[in-house]
Amino acid sequence: MNVRILTPRWNKRHWALLTGLLLVLCLVMPQWASAHAYIVKASPDENELLATAPQRLTLEFNESLQTAFYDIKITGPDGNQAGDGNVQIDPERPHILEASLKTGLGDGTYAVNWKAVSADGHPISGAYVFHIGEPSGAPAGLKDLASGSGAAGGPLKWIVSFTDWIQYLGLSIILGTLAFLLLRIAPSSLLREPMDAPGSYKLLWISYAAASFAALVSLPLNTLYESGVTLGEFSWALMGSALKLTSFGQIWMLQMLIAMLIAVTLLSGYDLDRSIRVRIWSSYGSLLLVLGWLLTHAMTGHPAAAEQRVLAIAMDFVHLAAAAFWIGALTAMAVCLPPLTDRLPAKLRGEVYWAALRRFTAWGIGAVAVLVATGIYSSIIILPAPLLTSLFTTAYGLVLIGKILLLVVMLVFAGYHAKRAKAAAGSRLSRSLKIELAAGAVILALAAVLTHLSPGQPAPAGPYQGTQTTEGGSVITLQVSPNVTGENQFKVSFKQADGSIVKDLEQVTLSLTHLDMDMGIYEITIPKNDTGMYAAEDYISMPGKWNIKVHALTKSLDAIDAEFEIETSRP
Repeated sequence: MNVRILTPRWNKRHWALLTGLLLVLCLVMPQWASAHAYIVKASPDENELLATAPQRLTLEFNESLQTAFYDIKITGPDGNQAGDGNVQIDPERPHILEASLKTGLGDGTYAVNWKAVSADGHPISGAYVFHIGEPSGAPAGLKDLASGSGAAGGPLKWIVSFTDWIQYLGLSIILGTLAFLLLRIAPSSLLREPMDAPGSYKLLWISYAAASFAALVSLPLNTLYESGVTLGEFSWALMGSALKLTSFGQIWMLQMLIAMLIAVTLLSGYDLDRSIRVRIWSSYGSLLLVLGWLLTHAMTGHPAAAEQRVLAIAMDFVHLAAAAFWIGALTAMAVCLPPLTDRLPAKLRGEVYWAALRRFTAWGIGAVAVLVATGIYSSIIILPAPLLTSLFTTAYGLVLIGKILLLVVMLVFAGYHAKRAKAAAGSRLSRSLKIELAAGAVILALAAVLTHLSPGQPAPAGPYQGTQTTEGGSVITLQVSPNVTGENQFKVSFKQADGSIVKDLEQVTLSLTHLDMDMGIYEITIPKNDTGMYAAEDYISMPGKWNIKVHALTKSLDAIDAEFEIETSRP
């Protein structure tokens, strides 16, 4: 049997030049910011004190909102609803959410609880208070809705990420297997038919079934995730709203169409009754459809909310396609190549095996260059400044670090495999190839998680505890737990210089001031008791840095004061 062994025509200089050009391209491209939507202006504002009741409440966001699953609830000091039920997104200005208030509202503190779906398809929510006349303390409404049942995501966020991962993995294997067969990575002289590679048929259909099923169940899961309702409140009408009014629903219908077309083209590619030409073109059709499916994922993540939307989606798609090719082709190499070379006499198997691996290396270098370049670009433009701080202090940044470390692991093994292929010595790769594949699978899982994380969302700071010593020698300890937006427990203890507990305090007042924006002063008053531990449950309305002033009065009206600075994160 005559076996023609092809070697890559591109040398290291060519690939180095390509990588350099891609990196330069990343540096000169305009930047865009991508994070979950947030409020840039509210009227009435956080902790604003109004002389008279407003007629309308308006929330202005940094990006457009989707016209589904939004709401504003305004609760008065008596616990009753202060809104008249008219909540809408301004049709002329889709970044503005507004609600009408009832007439004749009395004085007191009012709680505002809102939820919406940002342009990138992620549910967002928040809560704050404003005051009419004399403040009356946090109303019950803030406790009911501040955490949000579904807008915060909770466990459902991870289930949605899991379905995305299954789609990424299945589509990667389909893409890589087709590329292995069509792009002359497989030894073409050993293929009796265009798609004649042992195990390829089963590999393609298992991957297709997994990706299609994950896409199918993603609709009800995303409906629950974006709407924020409980499972008992789920309905077909709700899912219909998701299909008609959300970007995910519209793209999901496109994914289902693509899935059906892939099934047709895969069947045609393996139909022995068709001509070789038709079978080859059908297989190329499958490959293009898989790329189209990957493009739909780029259209539903953070890039969808970018200022340079087309550029952002294109970069994300290229990044995802490069990763899918690398990981999928590796899978095809591991599953299909060994039985394919077993068709040869024993003395030729090694030579053909290593030649195929060298061909894959040539393609793989290009994929890695694109992957690294687009990854650097996306990291720079997605993470908020300062970049290094965000990388190590946000949940998004920490997951990204894990993804980078695993990519380095893959690169190390890829280098080892390229060296083995060049030497064409030793037995086939087995264990090391499986390790590289496992790292690639985890990378895809982390990519799915990143899709549902906010780049600006800090990692949970954890409970706070701090101690200050006053000029008079008193020791004040402040504890805030869990130190997240929403309900928290505040505990303050006072000790004399000799270590004895101060028990003669008439009152303890905590004054909270946000250090990143002007939100006024929010006070928490703790009445006297004889335990020496002063505790209260109250709310922190915004993440970020807060200054807390502790002011206590003794029976003799002496003041004990201290200041603490805490940093609060989202739940």
